[in-house]
Amino acid sequence: FLSAGSHKPQAEMINGEIIYNEAYGPHRRNKMDVYLPANRNIGTPTVILIHGGAWIIGSKSQWQKEIINGILKEGYAVSCINYRYACGDFHKQMEDVQMAVGYINANSHKWNIGKNKFGLAGMSAGGHLSLLYAYAYDTARVTKAVVSIVGPTDLTDSLFHRYAKSYGIGFVFKRFLGVSFKKSPEVYANASPLFHYSNVPTLFINGTRDDLVPPSQGLRMYDTLVAHGIAADTLLFDNAGHNVWGPQKVNTSKIITELNHWMKTYLH
Repeated sequence: FLSAGSHKPQAEMINGEIIYNEAYGPHRRNKMDVYLPANRNIGTPTVILIHGGAWIIGSKSQWQKEIINGILKEGYAVSCINYRYACGDFHKQMEDVQMAVGYINANSHKWNIGKNKFGLAGMSAGGHLSLLYAYAYDTARVTKAVVSIVGPTDLTDSLFHRYAKSYGIGFVFKRFLGVSFKKSPEVYANASPLFHYSNVPTLFINGTRDDLVPPSQGLRMYDTLVAHGIAADTLLFDNAGHNVWGPQKVNTSKIITELNHWMKTYLH
């Protein structure tokens, strides 16, 4: 569930203030980069970006500068977070997202941004964490919108397991959840956003050629939300697989546009 490319955003690319490697919790992976737009105020919402990497690798530096700058230009603050890698208990990753939210709220006055106004956007494994947190663990309901980019929604899906094995990473499920699917399928269901839908407007972005995370996962989650009257939409790219940015990143501009449109519609 790897993100495409690794790009360290540079300070001169951003019009505003940047805080690198801010510790939001006690673990060494509890670090965030915070990008504050120049025109911010106490009503400015924050978009939290959660990286991919099959829950076992990856970094906040993977987010392309075009994505960060695109969100900043819309007047949002941006926080790219690292989180604990898979350790046999997915609640640890949920705790990390919760701590990141709490830390941003606690510093909102100092940073001159809003409280309790968050959008989540995640890539692959980060999309899964964004969805699961928003639907099942955001008890304060501060998440106003989610964008899942090739994020898994159903960890019980046998096709997903076969795809992961074909990539040589079938082991990640047990490392992430602590048990095998055969032994404890209920744990896999409990860690699946599909079985925890809630009223959070969600955009699903997928490549129809994805042979790692089946595109049907996003569509099934979309269908579930719509069936319950929850705002949802899909963006499908026929020219892309799991690397949804496409050949030579031809889809990047469209993805940024649609991500920002979703946030502008529901995060304000």
